[in-house]
Amino acid sequence: MNLKPFKTVAFSMMLFVFSAQHLKAQDIDGVSSFLVAGVSMDIPKNNKLLIYGGFSPTDKVKALLVLPNFRINKYLTLTPGYTHVNVDLDNGSTLVENQLLAMATLSFPIAKNWTIADRNMYFHRFRTGDDLSFYRNRLGIIHKTELFKKQASVFLHNEVYLSLDNGQFTRNRVILGGDIKLLKWLTPQIMMMYQSDKATGNKILGWLVLTVPLENFGLFK
Repeated sequence: MNLKPFKTVAFSMMLFVFSAQHLKAQDIDGVSSFLVAGVSMDIPKNNKLLIYGGFSPTDKVKALLVLPNFRINKYLTLTPGYTHVNVDLDNGSTLVENQLLAMATLSFPIAKNWTIADRNMYFHRFRTGDDLSFYRNRLGIIHKTELFKKQASVFLHNEVYLSLDNGQFTRNRVILGGDIKLLKWLTPQIMMMYQSDKATGNKILGWLVLTVPLENFGLFK
């Protein structure tokens, strides 16, 4: 039995705990869960389009996300994006939010099956009377491996949020996750996040992302 994937996950979990401790996580103020499902598809010139729908039963949030990925070269990927969000409030009303995203992701291999990735994002949120802009930087390490004879990867990221409205760092996330090409028609991904936020406090966020890779069926080629 190949124990390498399990050793990699264990090492990543130790890094996750170490990083979370240094985020001054004295208390956890809440736990949120998110279920996201969607499709990926090839678009011309070796680029890719991702479309996802998401739901949070804990936060009463529904979202639609569109992310075209343009691979400039083996080191740089550009990703504009749009998200439409509905939040059900406790008073029975619904809050509608639109988000515009612009991302540039740099990836550099550092060893066999190991990559450092740095995602730089401009994030603007349109909400009635409450527009916000952020710069988000997510720096992490990715390890490609094999689990149950399937291609898989594990990753550890740290993401900081810089408010472009007041120039302050407002949020930090430590993200541990992994994905596996389980079936021809399904690639699941699991993420656990520790989030420290000046406004909302410390939270644990659990994500399950299910992707149907339409490119495996030759669609849109």
